[in-house]
Amino acid sequence: MTQPAEDDLIALAQAGDELALRRLLLLHHDALCAVVDRKIPPDLRSTLAVEDVCQEAYILAVRELAMFESRGPDSFFNWLLTIAERKLIDAVRKQRAAKRGGGQRALDLSAPVDATSVVALLEQVAVHEHTPSRSAADHELTAAVQTALAELEEDYRTSIRCRYIEGLSVAETAERMGRSPGAVRKLCSRGLLRLAESLGDVSRFFSRDG
Repeated sequence: MTQPAEDDLIALAQAGDELALRRLLLLHHDALCAVVDRKIPPDLRSTLAVEDVCQEAYILAVRELAMFESRGPDSFFNWLLTIAERKLIDAVRKQRAAKRGGGQRALDLSAPVDATSVVALLEQVAVHEHTPSRSAADHELTAAVQTALAELEEDYRTSIRCRYIEGLSVAETAERMGRSPGAVRKLCSRGLLRLAESLGDVSRFFSRDG
């Protein structure tokens, strides 16, 4: 049986065909991993996994697939690689910040939630959504944060989900929302404070293991 050409796979994937989407990503997986692997800084190879970077790229690519326009041979791979390179840059920055002591701060389970610890909670929710955990505490945390998010005004909810769960930049969030970057920063800041007020004591999310 003849395999669909790449352009056909792209068209099918954009139309919602999940099998075509999986085939399309698999078609470029090895080459993408090879390029990303070469670009990982030597000092971060023990902490940065190629597969993790590519997986993050796939998540964003799927979300933005409808906007892709073919411009000839290799255009899909080059588009996918551009996304992967952005995700790698983000990952490298986070690792460098962590090494300098500027990474995500550990949660103080005895203290009320503040805007900083809400960001940490949102990051854990993002990880859970991408790779669901069997931990009962993780499920409880995810449900609680999602409930609190749902109670926020729409602009607060959208800005926070884009920035801290989907991992979009301020500029990308601003483009999606039709707002200025400055407006997005204000929405995120105020939204995080409202989430903190809603969530209360963080310790209840870690009261048991699954």
